[in-house]
Amino acid sequence: MTKFNETEAGAAFIASGDSRETSPEIMRAIAFFARDEKEAVALWEGDGFGRVANLSDIWEHATGNGRIDDNDLMWGDRTLAMIMAEDA
Repeated sequence: MTKFNETEAGAAFIASGDSRETSPEIMRAIAFFARDEKEAVALWEGDGFGRVANLSDIWEHATGNGRIDDNDLMWGDRTLAMIMAEDA
């Protein structure tokens, strides 16, 4: 089975990061866990946590388990660090 992040729809979702003001690392992480565009959008909007993936899964994938500073990754108008702090 082809993973969403390996499809043309997945590539288009990842490319939409600029218009969503979201770092490519976060967009790739979301696409990695989503099965389709609907799930990807739900995750980006914050509605898919716990069903599709957990926020910690996105953090681990986007930061490479902490190798990239989460203060440098944007998710809309907030950093990934801010989002993680709000979820704690």
